[in-house]
Amino acid sequence: MKKLSIAIPAALLAAFLAFGTACGNNVELVANDATDLLQEDFGVAVKKGDADMKAAVDAVVDQWVNDGTMDKYFNYYSELADENASPTAPSGLKLSWDLSANTETLDMYTESGFAPYEFVHTDGYSVSDGSAQEGGYSITGIDVAIACQVAENLKCKLVIHDVAFDSIITHLDSAEGKALAAAGLTINPERAQQVDFSSIYSSSTLSIVCDKEKNYTSLKELDGLQIGVQEGTSGDLTASAALKAEGHSYENEDGETVTIKLTSSATKVVPYKTYAAALAALQAGKIDVIFMDKVPAQLLIKNA
Repeated sequence: MKKLSIAIPAALLAAFLAFGTACGNNVELVANDATDLLQEDFGVAVKKGDADMKAAVDAVVDQWVNDGTMDKYFNYYSELADENASPTAPSGLKLSWDLSANTETLDMYTESGFAPYEFVHTDGYSVSDGSAQEGGYSITGIDVAIACQVAENLKCKLVIHDVAFDSIITHLDSAEGKALAAAGLTINPERAQQVDFSSIYSSSTLSIVCDKEKNYTSLKELDGLQIGVQEGTSGDLTASAALKAEGHSYENEDGETVTIKLTSSATKVVPYKTYAAALAALQAGKIDVIFMDKVPAQLLIKNA
């Protein structure tokens, strides 16, 4: 992530400072796939029953996935989130949208600490409210690009609300007018009861960020450890479910039900508001691992 030349709200600045402090440690980190779990699929969420908004989002997602544009955005924003890279956008890739002349509003609910899907950057779209002073910083990323294109197609202004991840669906449910939520949201049965999802636009696996000397490669290996997660994310939901008596269950490629249980009384899922805070805790030895999605995990340790 590039250094910002704009004002950053105090809470966000504290998270970045925690990130910087953590990075001063000499521990070499790795991000390993949790090999005992399946791939997860991401979708944009809309209010339950909002068929028109789902169709508007699907029109963008389906076109970009089918013509290769989504892959170009993924590659570009992954490079942009890497503080050591200076990417050049592929020819024809749209990176700005002028929505100022539109009168109706499309509200987008997100959480800005999940590169390359959304992250704070000077080249981004100004945040409207949430934990920040209005216009105090801007965010960019794949999800922001999708929302901008949907807003353009619907002839709407885009208003981005940067909120806590575990409150995104609540904000979407209570929104008036046109609204969507995009924050690398995993499509799962629990969320599907509350919202409708667009077509799949990206897939990922859950990864374990840890000391290279430890080299954990499965959720089962985390039994007995302090597991750092971001509140409300798939890492949080999956690890927390595995701690319960019934465990975390899913259906594998062969149609068989697989259940993972963490049974040690020493195992603890430790929630954080941001991954920067989780990284600081890991580097300080307060937790043993961070359990999170693969690409953001890779960017997190690459910029450490």
